[in-house]
Amino acid sequence: MIQVTTFFVLVLLGAINAGYLVYKHHAEKKKPLVCPLNHDCSVVTESRWSHMFGVRNETLGLLFFCGLLFAMLSTFFVPAWQAMMYLLLRIGTAGGALFSALLIGIQAFKIRDYCFYCILSAIISVLVCVNVFYL
Repeated sequence: MIQVTTFFVLVLLGAINAGYLVYKHHAEKKKPLVCPLNHDCSVVTESRWSHMFGVRNETLGLLFFCGLLFAMLSTFFVPAWQAMMYLLLRIGTAGGALFSALLIGIQAFKIRDYCFYCILSAIISVLVCVNVFYL
């Protein structure tokens, strides 16, 4: 049960983080992101790598975390789906962790600057992936 609780906490934190980035991108005043790491997050969030598949990365992140939330909730409402959903969650979170690692690599080697919120999202993605494999 603790793994499920941890899963929900991590997924909600990931959704809040990604939702904040979506909000900041679409806010009217376009105030710059405040970065606790003394970096300019907008260098990363507005770079040419800020979107994949025609969708902004923070939007993909928000959809990812919301999808994980709904997949886990479905195991409570339709218990027959539990085995299949756990498999899909393992595959999905592994893909999310790899995608996050790719984006961190792009920050490190291509952009050569970092975004605190992007690093936080990557850490949460990896923790969710590890957590799902203990379900």
